[in-house]
Amino acid sequence: MTELNETQIAETSREAFCRLVNQRIEKVAKSLENLSRLSSRKSDYSEKDVVEIKRFLTKELDKTLSGFRPKTNNDSKSFILKA
Repeated sequence: MTELNETQIAETSREAFCRLVNQRIEKVAKSLENLSRLSSRKSDYSEKDVVEIKRFLTKELDKTLSGFRPKTNNDSKSFILKA
């Protein structure tokens, strides 16, 4: 067995999470940096456009982070009317 395979086998769930989250956060940061470059160009955008971009990105971030929180009874998607 090669050294790389032994390392991969010995990787714990926590180590795998840390490795993957670091890679993915780096990709997100690079994508945001790329997006921000549009602001330094002579692009035609308005304050309304900026608000819409922020609204969308905030919603996506909130949705992503909510997946890391434990589910509670209050998170139910179904409607229940109580007497």
